[in-house]
This record gives sequence, structure tokens and C-alpha cells, in this order.
Amino acid sequence: MKRAILYLESLNFIARGPALIATAIIVVTIGYAGWSGDRWRDAKRSGLESFEAEKLDALAKWRDGLVQIENGTRQAKPRDANPMSISFPAVLPPSSLGDFAIGHADLHPDSAEISPWRNPSSMFGRYQFDNPTTLASSRFDVVVVIILLLPLLMIAVSFDVLAGDRARGALSMVLSFPIRLTSLAWSRLLVRNGLLWVTAVLVMTCLLLLNDAGGDRYARFGLWLGVCLAYGLFWLTVIALCVAYIPTAINTAAALVAVWMVLALALPATVTTISEAAFPTPSRLAYLSEIRRAQTETNRELDRLTAKYLIDHPELTVGNEELPSFYRAAFISNQIARDRTRPILEAYEAARAGRAQTLRWAQYLSPSIIAQRLLNFTADADLDRQHRFQAQARDALEQLSVAVGPAVVSRNRLSAAEFDTLSLFSFQERSLAELAWLAAVPMAFLLLSSALLAVVAHRRLGAIRLHD
Repeated sequence: MKRAILYLESLNFIARGPALIATAIIVVTIGYAGWSGDRWRDAKRSGLESFEAEKLDALAKWRDGLVQIENGTRQAKPRDANPMSISFPAVLPPSSLGDFAIGHADLHPDSAEISPWRNPSSMFGRYQFDNPTTLASSRFDVVVVIILLLPLLMIAVSFDVLAGDRARGALSMVLSFPIRLTSLAWSRLLVRNGLLWVTAVLVMTCLLLLNDAGGDRYARFGLWLGVCLAYGLFWLTVIALCVAYIPTAINTAAALVAVWMVLALALPATVTTISEAAFPTPSRLAYLSEIRRAQTETNRELDRLTAKYLIDHPELTVGNEELPSFYRAAFISNQIARDRTRPILEAYEAARAGRAQTLRWAQYLSPSIIAQRLLNFTADADLDRQHRFQAQARDALEQLSVAVGPAVVSRNRLSAAEFDTLSLFSFQERSLAELAWLAAVPMAFLLLSSALLAVVAHRRLGAIRLHD
């Protein structure tokens, strides 16, 4: 009898308008976000592949020219096969789950030239010192639907699970059947919210299959679903708690919307503002000014600086005088600009690390922050991935400068054998095991919070009397 009553209740809810509207909203929003994300990812990948192919083709032609000069089949001109002309492409490809979460990937650099003409301060330009408000924004993606929209839909279909019957005076009649109030409340909450989450999971699974990009996409999706369901469970227990303690539907809805605004909007914005105030970004004007001053002083004192460099490296004094000296000037200028701007870059990295540390601790103030961070981590759309790409590109530039610097300063060419020892750039991704380790503590906190809220709500529901 009890199961029949709950079954009929479930069918009645599913057939009603609000449930159909909510599921339709989920299908449309997640479907559109996934479609848009897939188009963005394909366009991004196509652009990066074109950039990489163009740079590698030019690099292959440069090497062919060097080999011809070594073999004597080509008359060498002063500018031919100069080490300063070496340029490796560095790209940050979209992740295998990049269509689900775009995050910061659309606002930060995803390509760079690794060339002696560059210095670490000029590789990425404005991105490192852009407006923090601009860099905090992102495109509409599946993460936005999960974090912001789904909790609102859960509230919309669940705030009156008991209050509606109370207002109509029908609760006593419902409880006259062999069913307890706790069973009635939890079954209604599970059915109503389960319908939303089953729909969301099915739509995301369809996107997973339709937008398949290979790689570890399916393994990442498993972790993604775990985060989504843990976040949904938290909101289910929050709704149950409000339903248990607040007797009227309108007050329950108001309280839940207020909780949503605090957890999903106010706290994340407050944490971001506080972290930016506590760890301000260095002045971009000072940064650019220091670069210009370093380059101006280097050009003015190039002869002295070159002589000093050669005194420190006497083995480089013998070279090919036919090769232009401005290559040497540009290389030394970049080296000095790197040294002069290093303190500013270090201050920027310190500010970024401080903000990241603040957010790692502050995420426990709001499950919305936890879920958003974990979803972006899982899809490799987090800000840390962007910074790791920039750091790896700067390291690659440093290695290239060390490798070609002696030849440039001494005005010599590299040999083809020496060139072949240089390594192309390859971005080092985090492993899935590392992602799971990063997610372990926040996920445990989210599940523990949900369990605690569920226990409190269950006890309160069991203590309710009809006159309450």
C-alpha cells in the first residue's frame, strides 16, 4: 500500500506542468551549452593546429637551409640559417572534456612562439596583467548550468513538498494512509529532484558521445559525474532542511532562494574580491615601463655589455664576422630585459599563488565554489592550467636561449646536429590520478556536509506533528 501511494505520487508529479518545464529547461540549456562548447573547442583546436603546422613548416625549411649550407649546395647569405630565426610553436590544446567547461581557457593565451627574439616578459603580453574582473568572467557552459541553474530548478520543484498539503489541509488525509511523514517527504524530494538530475545526466551523456574527442574523456566524465551528483546531493539536503523547519511554502521558497544567492553568488564574489585586495596584481604600466627602460639602456650601452659578456665567455670571441651584429644586440637586449623584469614577474607569481591559496581555503565556505573548482579541474578549464602552460613555455624559452646563446653572441651558426638536440614544446598535462587526489578532500567535505544536513533534516521531519 505504501509503495503504491508513493508510486502514484511520483506519476502525478511527473505528469504535472512544473516538472515538464523544469526538465525541458535542463535539456535546452545543457544541450545548448554542450553544442556551443563543442563548436568553441573545434574552432580553438583548428586554429592551434594551423598555427603549429605553419611554425613547424617554417622550422623545417630553416633546417633544410642549414643542411644545404653545411653540404655546400647553397651559397650562404649573412641572414640565412641564423640561430635567432629558430621559432618553436608552443600550444595549449583544449582538453578532452573541453566542451563541458570553457572557464578561463577563452581568456588566456593558448599559443606562443619559443624564439630567441622573445623574452619571458613579451611572450604573452597583456594576459598576465589584464583586468581581474575580465579574467574572472567566462562563457556560458555546462558548468554554469550545473552550479547556478540546477539548484534553482531543484528549489522550484521542491519547496512545497509538504507545505502545499498543509495549505490545502490535506496533510492529515495523506498521513491517514500507512505512510510516515519522513518517508513521504524524502520520497517526494528524491523523485522530484531525481527527475531533474536523471535528465541532466542523460543529456550530458549524449554530449559525451556526440562530441567525443578521444583521450581520457570517459574517465574524466566519471569524475565529472561524481562531482555533479555530490553537489546535487548537497542541495537536496539543504532543501530538506528548509522544508523540515519552515511550515509555509512561500517562506520556504524565500529562504532557499536566499541560501542560493549567498552560496552561489555572494560568497564566490566576496572571496574573489578579498583575494584580489589581499594579493593585488603588479602595475602593468610599471611592467611595460621597465621593459622599455631595459631595452633602451641595452641599446645605448650595447658595446659595453657585449664586451662584458665576451669577457665572461672568452670562448665566444671568435666568430663569423659576416653575420650581422644586430642579432647579437637583440639577444643580449632580451636577456637583460628578462633580468630587469624578473622581479615584476615574480611579484605577479606571488600574487597569483596567494590568491590560489586563499581560494583553496575559502572554497569550504561555499559548496558552489567547491563544485565549480572541481568541475573546472576535471575539464582542465581552470586558471592553474593556464599558468602552468605559461610557466612551461617560459622554461622552454630559457632552455632555447641557453642552447643558442653562445652561437648568437659569437656570431656563428648552429650545426644541424646541434639543432637536432633541441626539443619541441609539449605541454605536460596533469594525470587523472592527480586530479582525483586534488578532488578527494573537497569531495569528502561536500559529502560530509550533505550527510550532516540530511541527519538534521530527517530528525526534524520525524519530530513534526500535524499541529506544527
